Amino acid sequence: MTDHPYTNADLRATAAEVVATAIREITPSEIADRMDRNYVQSTNPGDGNGRTWEQLLNGDGLDTTEFLAARQQIDDLIRDAADVSEWAIQLSAASLTPHPAMAWQSTTGGYDVAVQVATANDLIPAARDELMAELRKAVGETVCRVLGLKPVA
Repeated sequence: MTDHPYTNADLRATAAEVVATAIREITPSEIADRMDRNYVQSTNPGDGNGRTWEQLLNGDGLDTTEFLAARQQIDDLIRDAADVSEWAIQLSAASLTPHPAMAWQSTTGGYDVAVQVATANDLIPAARDELMAELRKAVGETVCRVLGLKPVA
């Protein structure tokens, strides 16, 4: 019996639903607001001298066609994104840190396989690096053998 009338699983399930709902219910104007404030990754050298989406696409402030097209593409990516909110919350609850995804690209340019791995925060860096390298190698060999795909660099 716990001190509360709910379980840790209840907390995690609700947290995952809140995250999923926040993503699902973002509006085009909220996306545009964030685009106005956020630097475009490829223009940001990390010294604060990057350009926001508005600066990049609406330099004169008159023609918003490109900005609106980019916003729509971002909205489409959000709407089509896999719901990994439960997985993300479970990682947080277990104090795990995700690592960059391993992906294998098909000949059509899309991805056929992607693997996401998370490890304990207190894992020794050398052990973590070796583990990730061995996982990538093992999964890569299997994907290559079974599907004939090469890993994306």
